Amino acid sequence: MHIIEVENLSKSYDDLSVLQGLTLRVAKGEVYGLLGPNGSGKSTLLYLLLGFLQPSGGRLRVLGKTNLEKIRGRIGYLPERMRYHLNYSAREYLHFLGQFNDMREARLRTRIDEELERVGLSTVANRRLKTFSKGMLQRLGIAQALLDQPELLLIDEPTSGLDPAGQQEVLELLSEVRARGQTILLCTHYLDEIEYLCDRVGILAGGQIAAESEVAQLQGPGTSIAIRVDRLAPELQTRLNRISPAVRCENHTIVLRPNNQPLQAAVLRVLLDEGITILTLEPLERPLERLYLQAVRGATTDITEALPAGLLEPKSDESPDLAPRRPGEGDTLLNELLHRDKKSAANGSLLQQDEASTEDRTD
Repeated sequence: MHIIEVENLSKSYDDLSVLQGLTLRVAKGEVYGLLGPNGSGKSTLLYLLLGFLQPSGGRLRVLGKTNLEKIRGRIGYLPERMRYHLNYSAREYLHFLGQFNDMREARLRTRIDEELERVGLSTVANRRLKTFSKGMLQRLGIAQALLDQPELLLIDEPTSGLDPAGQQEVLELLSEVRARGQTILLCTHYLDEIEYLCDRVGILAGGQIAAESEVAQLQGPGTSIAIRVDRLAPELQTRLNRISPAVRCENHTIVLRPNNQPLQAAVLRVLLDEGITILTLEPLERPLERLYLQAVRGATTDITEALPAGLLEPKSDESPDLAPRRPGEGDTLLNELLHRDKKSAANGSLLQQDEASTEDRTD
């Protein structure tokens, strides 16, 4: 069963075309990573899936429905930049949102306690949000997105603006959510987030999914590696260089370009036989990085030559010919949505609460 089905989707703002014939499917229980540079249309796609915007062309179906207003309460959303009423406590804030979702008071209190515990904020639940760091606020954002136990979770740049410790905390939390079988669409421009969290990845470039792959197929050895050792005598360098033209020795580093498993094994065997201590073995280029760069540069026709056979999932051209909407038809301002529909407010309020911005706070 597909939770998200997008067919030939396009979106334009006046003369600016952002999405152009995008086709995407996300299965139930899958964590799908949408990877693309800033400005590629990732957030626009999320707004379309939430019903905040209407497509200029094509069709989309979420949780089996084309009328997205009817299923908005079944979707959790974590935006990139969150705004809060900073005079609320964490508990008060979640209680406020839960009331918009028509949750019974007893269940709401239970769910608030569960999610505060899950994101590690139980001990500070009654502190004002103005005292929270960015990392704490982002964890609260995860709690609000999961408060009503949604069937689908949409996440936009979850670690943006966080320090390394905050980034790791958020990724570990999302990994726990993933382990519960939650369907997730994650939009990011960080390769590490894709490798850590996702089952599949699509590269958004030129308004389309330019390339798509199982993440597991992108976690093999890179096309080149650097082996750093504690010492590398001239005679040993000569011996290593004779193994293959792909071996290059410099100071205490051996570079294999291009790398393959037999070559890597042969070099490592020589080093171990000579009693050389291997300090690090690092990829100089990851398969996911190569896939991303070639897709963004418009060189997807060459990817099959650069990556292992079967790595790419070809995009089907057999999608049904769906009648597009007229450009701009049905577009609704976000404020209008939030004021008109309480359920919309519960999932979109983080975009609109303009009491104060958290952008200048530190972790």
